[in-house]
Amino acid sequence: DGTGSDPNRTGDNLDHFAKLTMENAKDIIACGFIPEKTFLFSDLDYVGRMYPNIVRIWKAITVNQVNGVFGFDASSNIGKVAFPAIQAAPSFGSSFPYVLNQTKENEAAEANDTAATLGCLIPCAIDQDPYFRLTRDIAHKLVPKHHPLLGKPSLIHSKFFPPLQGAQGKMSSSDANSAIFLTDTPEDIERKIKVHAFSGGRETKVLQKELGADLEMDVSYQWLRFFLEDDKELERIGKEYGSGSGEFWSTGKVKGKLVEVLKELVGEHQERRKGISEDVVREWMSERCIL
Repeated sequence: DGTGSDPNRTGDNLDHFAKLTMENAKDIIACGFIPEKTFLFSDLDYVGRMYPNIVRIWKAITVNQVNGVFGFDASSNIGKVAFPAIQAAPSFGSSFPYVLNQTKENEAAEANDTAATLGCLIPCAIDQDPYFRLTRDIAHKLVPKHHPLLGKPSLIHSKFFPPLQGAQGKMSSSDANSAIFLTDTPEDIERKIKVHAFSGGRETKVLQKELGADLEMDVSYQWLRFFLEDDKELERIGKEYGSGSGEFWSTGKVKGKLVEVLKELVGEHQERRKGISEDVVREWMSERCIL
């Protein structure tokens, strides 16, 4: 019910979201990251290590700045105002004194100084950009003067791919037909693509053969641009579907190809995930040097 495992607590869903964090971590691990080079952490567990930097960031950013960037006002709860600093803290190597340095507890000061000079590259979606623009503005206040980038993190923006309903729709966990989920069965995947994936194909076979599909509007083709590994095959599908000729002249053919690709991708992910227990996740979250 989202209220956590303690029956004496009501209206508090923190435990529920902590469990979702664990489930999300399993999905991340199943993507094939290298354990020796990867440290996963939950803010709930790791915030103590980051707290010195969080305090520094709180001091460096005013409420007016946060309100201006995120549109908060006096009705916003204080967690919203405080959170940008927590989001920003992992941008600094000094938030990971042991993870980014093979050191012992009594060598923390030296390790922290070394980690503090490391650069940070953040892959993220465009909706996270405001957090890190704000971070870049104050980064120089959290690093040594000799930091080569003055502490400013760099970003790689990932591209959104459209929901199944097309550009006018929105992916949502509350709408099961708006996306393919990693928990979907092969039957779910096929049904969702064939029934709900927006088509850029023409209304009739004659028009499709004459004009070809609108590839920019066609969800199945756009998804293949992300998930089909063979670039030559993708190019062929685009040419044939866009011209209404060849094997992939129709929406049905393109949807069929996407179903095939997604069934394999999701199926392989689910198999890898089966062997990932909460104990395995805790190992990935254990504080250790990854350099």
